[in-house]
Amino acid sequence: MVKLTVTFLGTSSAAPSKSRGLPAVAIQREGDLLIMDCGEGVQRQVLEQGLGLNRDTTILITHLHGDHVTGLLGLLQTMSLAQRRKEVVLVAPPALFDWLRLTSELLHIGLTFQIRFVPAKRGLVLRTQHFDVTATRADHSIEAFCYIVREHDRPGVFFPEKARALGVPEGKLWSRLQGGRKVTIGGRTIAPGLVVGRRRPGRTIGYSGDTRPSKRLSKFFFGVDLLIFDSTFASKDSDKALERKHSTAREAAALAKECHAKKLVLTHFSARYKNVGNLVKEAKAVFPATTAAADGLSIQVDYPEE
Repeated sequence: MVKLTVTFLGTSSAAPSKSRGLPAVAIQREGDLLIMDCGEGVQRQVLEQGLGLNRDTTILITHLHGDHVTGLLGLLQTMSLAQRRKEVVLVAPPALFDWLRLTSELLHIGLTFQIRFVPAKRGLVLRTQHFDVTATRADHSIEAFCYIVREHDRPGVFFPEKARALGVPEGKLWSRLQGGRKVTIGGRTIAPGLVVGRRRPGRTIGYSGDTRPSKRLSKFFFGVDLLIFDSTFASKDSDKALERKHSTAREAAALAKECHAKKLVLTHFSARYKNVGNLVKEAKAVFPATTAAADGLSIQVDYPEE
């Protein structure tokens, strides 16, 4: 099984605490690395978690509040100091690109690699070798986006006994059929559907960034295997969540339940809470498959059938 790992690099909200850095989440699949948001100091967490600075890297930024972007320039500079040559793909609201160009010039930061800018928008934003990235608008105080990282479907289950019954010898022809290509034996054409089951869905990870819950987001995140959602406040501070366009842990759980997510991870906790146990308790009362993120926590995302 190809591992799909989610590692939390920063799990606080606007202000860091002794145990929580500013928002950043890493997704790894083989040599691919996706980073969701880049809070201040993210490059140190990337190094500490052994994620590497020369992988195929895509960075997804949800919005232009400082706690989600101030680590971006430092991460790119650290990659350059490591003599990175591979292109970095950067998906973000368009205004971020102007900010990045200006600050790079003012601070005389020359990069050793190219950045491919992709403006965030509703719908399909990016297709990589292993993933499709889609986005929708968040309900926040400024322009902001939520993302789904959707792994490409896998071939169906291969049935060796059916292949043998049709006279297909084991080896390259089996591989062709597994890859969805027809083969010809003795003048007969054998289609993959005769020996391979239906394609199997890949894994999906939803990431909210900062947002209020909404029906639109419930529809957008429907059926994701892992939902990472804004849980800045406890229910007792719901007035602050409403005013500042964030969510409570209970609201995150209600959305996870409504969208039939498989698992929910709460994150982006206000530094006012020294212990987030009460937030987790509130959420689990609504959606039991809930856990709290912590800096350095890694989660394996299983295939749906597993």
